[in-house]
Amino acid sequence: MKQIRSFALALAIAISAAPAFAADTLRFCTGGEGGFYESLGQAIGTSITKKTGGELEILNTGGSVENAELLKDGDCDIGILQADVVSTASLPADIKVVDAHTEVVYWLHPKGGAVDDFGDMEQDAVAAKYAFAAVTGSGALTTVRNWIKTDKDYEGARVIEFDDWYGAAEAVAQGYVTKAGVRIEIAGMLYIGRPGKISGDITEDFGSQIVIGEVNDSSFANSKDVNGNPLYVQCVVDSASTSGLKTSSTLSPDTYCLKAQVVYNNAYHASLPAKEQRATRRAIDKGINSVVKAVR
Repeated sequence: MKQIRSFALALAIAISAAPAFAADTLRFCTGGEGGFYESLGQAIGTSITKKTGGELEILNTGGSVENAELLKDGDCDIGILQADVVSTASLPADIKVVDAHTEVVYWLHPKGGAVDDFGDMEQDAVAAKYAFAAVTGSGALTTVRNWIKTDKDYEGARVIEFDDWYGAAEAVAQGYVTKAGVRIEIAGMLYIGRPGKISGDITEDFGSQIVIGEVNDSSFANSKDVNGNPLYVQCVVDSASTSGLKTSSTLSPDTYCLKAQVVYNNAYHASLPAKEQRATRRAIDKGINSVVKAVR
């Protein structure tokens, strides 16, 4: 409710501001329809366009990875992306990146499973027996690939991709998946989202079969985001952040958190006259900052 009231306040302030000029349509890449990225994008975009006089177009997407592709292709001007997607994607050179809210990296594994800590996959014997599950095009897939690249001890780990979270969760819940007639043991999967907001595709049908484990590996703590700040920050999954899932540890599981970031392509205002460029940059700065402060 607090975040909803903050959005409402930000929108009300934005609407009261009279635009001094008219800019082009601002294309904002968000996430799934009805999701938090869409709500955040709507609030930020409205705040900006009420100052610039331009139109706002909200683009619903598959999330961070698709948003990065659309930004690269010039099909959107601003988007919300997971911080490690920003740092690993080849985005346009002239961008502005602002931290928004915090997201949790959840290690989800089958109840009673052998790999209750992501870090166990460093062991060659464990990596030889088990694979990670991941959803194609998800931010979590970016994270697991980035971690494998960061720490060479994970080089032997395999990643099995699924089309959606339901399919991945089903494989994690049963502890294996069969591909081309071959049984592959699944250790678990990463899921990244706001605290306590694990997808219903996971919790509703598999809540009694999947538990939250830990990520104990200091190798990722030195990674930096595009602004030079820590990319992954050690944190815990407290009781309010489990979405009703059980944990495999008696204490709050250790893990990492990272930021969602608002990425703006400065090319949006590059063709405007100098005075309007300055006014647009101010509108962008104020529009982003006035909303993200409310959700940090």
